[in-house]
Amino acid sequence: MGRILLIEDEQGAQLLFKNRLEDLGHEVVTAPTGARGLMEARAGQFDLFLVDIVLGSGIDGYEVCRRIKTIPQMHGIPVVLISGQLKGREDLHRGYEAGCESFLIKGDLPLLEDVVRAMLNIKSLQDDLGMQNRLLEEQNRRLSEERQRGADLEVALRETGNRSLVFRELAAGRPDGMLLVDHLGVVRFADRGAIDILGKDLAGKNLGSIAPASGLEAFVRDARTEPREGFRFDLSISGGQATRSLSASVMPLVPISGAAEEGLRAVLLLDAGKRQVAAEMLRLQEQGIPKRELGPLLEAARNAFHPSGIMGHSKVMLDLRRRVAKVARSDSSVLITGASGTGKELIARALHFGGKRSGAFVPVNCAALAPSLLESELFGHVKGAFTGAISDRPGLFQQAHLGTIFLDEIAELSLDLQAKLLRALQEGEVYRVGSQTVEHVDVRVIASSNRDVESMVREGRFRDDLYYRLNVVEIQVPALKDRPGDVEFLARHFLARYGADREEIDIADDALWVMENYPWPGNVRELENAVERACTLVEDSFVEIGDLPQPLRELARDLTAGKQIPPARTPRRVVPGTHSAVSSGRPLEAAVAVTSLSLDRDDEGEVSLEHFEKKCLLAALEKTGGDKLAAAKLLKVGKSTLYRKLKAHGIS
Repeated sequence: MGRILLIEDEQGAQLLFKNRLEDLGHEVVTAPTGARGLMEARAGQFDLFLVDIVLGSGIDGYEVCRRIKTIPQMHGIPVVLISGQLKGREDLHRGYEAGCESFLIKGDLPLLEDVVRAMLNIKSLQDDLGMQNRLLEEQNRRLSEERQRGADLEVALRETGNRSLVFRELAAGRPDGMLLVDHLGVVRFADRGAIDILGKDLAGKNLGSIAPASGLEAFVRDARTEPREGFRFDLSISGGQATRSLSASVMPLVPISGAAEEGLRAVLLLDAGKRQVAAEMLRLQEQGIPKRELGPLLEAARNAFHPSGIMGHSKVMLDLRRRVAKVARSDSSVLITGASGTGKELIARALHFGGKRSGAFVPVNCAALAPSLLESELFGHVKGAFTGAISDRPGLFQQAHLGTIFLDEIAELSLDLQAKLLRALQEGEVYRVGSQTVEHVDVRVIASSNRDVESMVREGRFRDDLYYRLNVVEIQVPALKDRPGDVEFLARHFLARYGADREEIDIADDALWVMENYPWPGNVRELENAVERACTLVEDSFVEIGDLPQPLRELARDLTAGKQIPPARTPRRVVPGTHSAVSSGRPLEAAVAVTSLSLDRDDEGEVSLEHFEKKCLLAALEKTGGDKLAAAKLLKVGKSTLYRKLKAHGIS
């Protein structure tokens, strides 16, 4: 059965399709508008999109299809366009040109089942072909690496007489850490890799205290003149709750003359568990990012997702930034709560990249995967564990070793999976599906939910011990309606991003005032989508109310009808002698700003916003010599807004 996104604005048709598809065993997610549908498509994983051609507001079905097909991770998902009645070849041509795979007539429920089955079969075939292509690419890459490794080995063997050690070190790969140890077993030098493995302040410590009861000290001291290899030992981490499997090789550094005197020893450390996961990922996944690019990318990520990058000027956001920066320095589990669209994943990334962990940040949406698949994704599986398990595969916990795993929508986990997650948190141990072998992982867990997890604990739908284990620190992300002062700041940030291809673009004052008074049920995600839509539709240099989504246009009509938005409002003041404008943000402030202009002071009779707006319009036209377009730019309003105001005041 598949996961289907249905984009339909008619409630009756939406309910009819949803019930029919759910009766057939499919999971259905609905969206009433094209913009909302695109948001859902980006947020989740779907097998099929059913899109109504005629949507009541915003973009139509053709545009939704066209945008879906431009997104790399979704271009292979079939799109079926739904129409009440196809008018002719032109509609079919537009649909196929947009990238759809099929059409469906409303009310033809018997055909619905056949079309959905055919489209899901197409999706399954595409997935199989994609997997085969990845396996072939991986095989080619592996053969190329083996040829290169052989060439490197040949060069290395020519440069040294110690053939055995060079061969084994090249086969094992680059060491994860290196120590220089004297003949007494005291560490004289430790590189960054060794510090990540064994901890800080290693210099001056004895190996017996660094790795107690492991035999490492005796192994290193016994290597006087000949190299020793392959010593395996376990090291306790995270307060003894988990262990790390390591192996060590020792190479004595003796004088060139060959005298067998006591000297320093180079100890090369390999993380066996990390190597196993890395080898599996190289075998199963596509070629990764070249090593030479990893450093700059990680540095860019740490800058982009630093806690200081959390945007907002309101007090609640200032407090949130301080709290995130403080919590990022620890390894404690964190539960992030807040409504959908508030930016919980951004907070999770800031906690990871603002901290000290050297591993990867691995996000997983617990609501996007079926419970039967989620365990395999989280903890991995072994060959033959279930149908389709053709080889061993590490899970997301193994991939996040020494890093952070972000469990989004944690409330969607089943009780059985909650117990296994609790073991991973408490003991640092996981079992792959189909295996009885324990694997140790060192992972920081950050979870999030837009539901009240505490009430779910009281109702018995969420384990209390797991809740308290996750909720060591709770971070609540405020809804956008609770910080209205940030709306303009965020809107201009998104305007700079999506309007970067324009030389000059701004938001008209009345449009900005409506945005500040809209409740934003979809929070920051909805605001971003609204600004992106406006940048796509805007014709002039200013985003106006007509460029905003339908809910904001309806709010503007309601506020105008209730005279809450003055029809002659200019919430910016033009500074004499310049073309700059300063936003005021409120009608009362707007009136004060307009009256502060250098206009005539002899009009003591009438004092009203309409009166001074008319004088402001006349002053702008006089300053620009009657050029209406230049006057619009001077006043920082759209061209159509200027014409409307001129007509309202009877100015020709």
